[in-house]
Amino acid sequence: MAVGASLLPIDELTDRDVAAWRELAESAVEPNPFFHPDFALTVAGELGTSAASVLAVREGADWLACLPVERRRGWRRMPVQGLVTWNHLYCFLGTPLARSDGLDAAMSELIEEGMRHAGGFLGLDLLATDGQVNAALERATNALGLKPLELDRFERATLARREDGDYLALSAKHRRNFERLRRHLERDLGGELALHDRSEGAAPRDEFLRLEASGWKGEGGTGTAFAPIGHGDLFLRIAEEMAGRGMLQLVSAEVDGRSVAMLCNLVSEDTSFTFKIGADADLAKYSPGVQLEILYLDHFHSLPDLQRADSCAEPSNTMINRLWPDRRELGIRAIPAPNLKGVPARQALKGIAWLRRRRK
Repeated sequence: MAVGASLLPIDELTDRDVAAWRELAESAVEPNPFFHPDFALTVAGELGTSAASVLAVREGADWLACLPVERRRGWRRMPVQGLVTWNHLYCFLGTPLARSDGLDAAMSELIEEGMRHAGGFLGLDLLATDGQVNAALERATNALGLKPLELDRFERATLARREDGDYLALSAKHRRNFERLRRHLERDLGGELALHDRSEGAAPRDEFLRLEASGWKGEGGTGTAFAPIGHGDLFLRIAEEMAGRGMLQLVSAEVDGRSVAMLCNLVSEDTSFTFKIGADADLAKYSPGVQLEILYLDHFHSLPDLQRADSCAEPSNTMINRLWPDRRELGIRAIPAPNLKGVPARQALKGIAWLRRRRK
């Protein structure tokens, strides 16, 4: 059966398309819950779908690879319109979904179809550079004679399973400081700080929204807390959809039944991805978010099916960089179109890449 690729508007997908997308997401060679249809379509319903599409590589009714994309001007400050990874407010990884079988052929089809619709360029955002998909993408672009430009490459904190269970990267000085804060928290709240799995049921999700909103500081602080910006219902729908797939992990650091911080992760295959964290602002002096992250290390190790945890944090996040010992590499790449539209795109992309290097 012939393999082909199409650009499918996300709001015109059939039930059969969605089922094939879901099957691909749950068997992909590299996990990416942000491109699972139950996540992506839920977000699209809230944020709008006017520009979003899916690059899909198909063999008959089966999907071999896919990448949600949108046409944008202004991506990474690009003055030229291009077709780029759909990197919305709640997407923290842009690696395409793909099967392991026929990976090179699927990535070649994906790139070729993307270039047909690219306008000035095809932009690949938040692409994991340390995996099989990226290696196949590089082989495909080379074989097609295309010349990608790397706009940025950076690392973010992760956990990789260790036999000894020793994950905490804090210095001895910082360990003592947070242990002191924990003792003070336990003394003042009258109980022992412990981690509880709250993944089931609606009440913990409402509690998470309350904690996250307690630290809201508007434009001067946390800019993406769900409830204060009108996305509380979106979080609840995401949680419900992901829980229905067994992909929601919601844990709470509690003292005597009082939640001091909560962590919401999305679990895909053998990896958990930090989605959001909320902490009680009234307890900020005890660093409840850090206390939660320290407790989570033992929880992660207690789940043998998990081999990796991705913090999904900004590379400059000092807190998580101090706590978690491992790193994964991500990149931002653009492929100028091999035509007249690609000429100004290549020049602009070169300028953007140069400016990023200068800032670093």
